[in-house]
Amino acid sequence: MRYIANLLVVTDNDQSELCPALSTAGYSCDYISFSQMLDGNFGKEPFDLLIVDNEHNTTNVDIEHIASFADLNGFSILIIGETDVQCHASTLSPGYCDLELLSRVSSLVRLENMQQELNRRIVTTETYGIDLSNLEKPDNDISATHILIIGNKSLILGNILLRFDCRAKIQILKEPNTAITELRKQEFDAVILSGTGHGDQNLRVANEIRSDSRFYNLPMIMVLENAENREAAYIHGVSDIVLHETEMDTLINRTTVQILQYRYRSAMQSLFKVTKPHPLADGPTDIYSFGFMKTHLPNMMAEHEHRNKTMSVASLKISNLEMVNSKHGFASGDQLLRQVGSAIFYLVRGEDFCGRYEKGHFVVALPGTREKEANIALRRLVGVIRNTEFALKGASSPVKAELTFGLAEAVSSESLEDLLIRGFLFEQKDEQAA
Repeated sequence: MRYIANLLVVTDNDQSELCPALSTAGYSCDYISFSQMLDGNFGKEPFDLLIVDNEHNTTNVDIEHIASFADLNGFSILIIGETDVQCHASTLSPGYCDLELLSRVSSLVRLENMQQELNRRIVTTETYGIDLSNLEKPDNDISATHILIIGNKSLILGNILLRFDCRAKIQILKEPNTAITELRKQEFDAVILSGTGHGDQNLRVANEIRSDSRFYNLPMIMVLENAENREAAYIHGVSDIVLHETEMDTLINRTTVQILQYRYRSAMQSLFKVTKPHPLADGPTDIYSFGFMKTHLPNMMAEHEHRNKTMSVASLKISNLEMVNSKHGFASGDQLLRQVGSAIFYLVRGEDFCGRYEKGHFVVALPGTREKEANIALRRLVGVIRNTEFALKGASSPVKAELTFGLAEAVSSESLEDLLIRGFLFEQKDEQAA
């Protein structure tokens, strides 16, 4: 069985309550005691996230020391329980709900997946003889970021500003109804919502922001006065929550994690721009070429198999491409290819890889993603493209792209070609199940 990610949990509780929720969600959990960790015993398997259960720390290990060790060795770390660490570590306070635990773990695992995929992609790119010595990887420093704070509760606002203390460019918007307008005026790296707002107004704003395709990946943190609103905040699309007063010291770290995800997404796009003058980019589709895809994707599959991690691969075909070529000319067909390719490139997640397979056939690889979750992401992407009208020079009216798609989870020792063939049985099977 393959897993979304491998988690190493440090706890002195033999009956840890973390396991059911994480295992059900598709994570592999290995457990060690604090004594084992002090002895340097981190298990035999590589892990994607270190979870430190400070609520069951009978050995009384210094959590600040663990956080510093994780920083030094590049481990992603989540600390559960009462703690006051100043290092780059994510924390989870007592009384959390399963949805909050899963959201925090998912966020940190996604960041790790992005780091791994960026490194993989750099290695593949360099095999083409391209010099990437000037490529800058995302910086953990958020001092140059631009953050929009929405809300008019002065106490929460004051505490948010106190934590940031001039460490970012802050803009305050006291009228939530104008949030979308303000976001369209200029670029922001993150949004912080101060509470749920009067009559849950900020929750509705969060939903509006997340429903806009331009802001779908924008980091959005909500500072909550009432812990009972945790689940509602996540349901409305918030990336992370911070409880007012009790968790305010974690605001910087949690915001940084979300901004880093945003930066890694941008870094992946910047890397592609560097390769565009080279044969790595496919001219007609404006995404990675067939050759690059054939080189890179098997490496992704092999690494995921080695780490026993799940990975889904989707196929998308423009089924009316020949009709567009015949009716409007090949120039219009190439234009449709390019526009659909660009749409796919910007709609996929930061850690996902997309490339051209054949004419009118695209491939999207989703690392650390099961078929169930990949299906949700794929249907959202397909829905956006199917409902988009593309303006083509050779057509008197806008044209829609008719897409067929497939999806499958990779299995051991399966070739890319077999995976794609198996994947195209998915849509028919899925529709019959519905």
